[in-house]
Amino acid sequence: MSYHNIVIKELAVYYPEHSVGNQYFIDHFGDKNVASLMSHLGRENRYFADEDETSLSMAFRACEKVLRYSGTNAEDIDMIVFSSETPEYTAPTNSLKLNHMLGAKNAHILYDINNNCIGMLTALDLVSNYARSKKSIKQILVVGSLLISSVVNKNDPVTYPNFGDSAAAVLLEALDEEEERGFMGAASYFADADYHDSIVMPMCGYSKMYDGNLDDESKKWSWKPFDFNFLPDNWAKLIRENLKDNNLVPADVDHFVFSQFSKPDTVKTLEKLEVDTENFSYVGDEYGYTGVTSPIFGLREAIMTGKVTEGSKVILCSVGAGYTMVSVLYKF
Repeated sequence: MSYHNIVIKELAVYYPEHSVGNQYFIDHFGDKNVASLMSHLGRENRYFADEDETSLSMAFRACEKVLRYSGTNAEDIDMIVFSSETPEYTAPTNSLKLNHMLGAKNAHILYDINNNCIGMLTALDLVSNYARSKKSIKQILVVGSLLISSVVNKNDPVTYPNFGDSAAAVLLEALDEEEERGFMGAASYFADADYHDSIVMPMCGYSKMYDGNLDDESKKWSWKPFDFNFLPDNWAKLIRENLKDNNLVPADVDHFVFSQFSKPDTVKTLEKLEVDTENFSYVGDEYGYTGVTSPIFGLREAIMTGKVTEGSKVILCSVGAGYTMVSVLYKF
């Protein structure tokens, strides 16, 4: 039996040169609670872009890397999907801009999506299922980027000290093989819109962005503090659902990669799944929370450290503003 698999051919990340440690934010806020929050979430460092960088330029750098690492010519790309909550443009699409910048002249399927922090996992899910049915697609670029430094309110004690700028690119390849691997079936999703006003960007709404009567802070990212202790219960439930769809149980998973926002909630989720609570990859201490790209940073770490190898089954799980959740099963 032959399977039309959609597999990860290569992945790459980009982060700016300017690194910022915790002490800067302790001094900036003069508040011990900020230090406690950074310690609780597992922060030590993060990177902020310089004034010449954009979410698009960072995405381009990540794409250059992934093409170079994989030895792939940009003209061989059939499809580009870009995901960001801080896109440089709304018209034309950033994916079309990347097409031009990369010289990917044969990539004719181009679109942007915004599903906040679960955007790249959503794109990987949608794209892999689409490519399984459209056999003419051979190679796909899924790209994510977050330029939080351009929209953050520097008086926000949650976002400013805990987030970081970054981009990531995943190159997918369609292969006909005798064994099933790659993205397994469809992802599982969950949403609870009761928190729809907790994280808002821009706070004033885009229709008011050019209102001269509004102050700058009204046009930036807004985070109203809320209790997100719902994460472990709902992540565990969603992962079990995703695995059940594939006739698996948590013990069958070889490695877990979560959103890099909260290390303690990752551990609690694994406890609820009754699996090894150290069987996950976390890089939120080194890069901060990078939103849409954070699961890819975690997956890159898992690959580089040998935690996943050929045959490994990996769960990729994240959460987005409002809130939404996704769980994706991938087999190497």
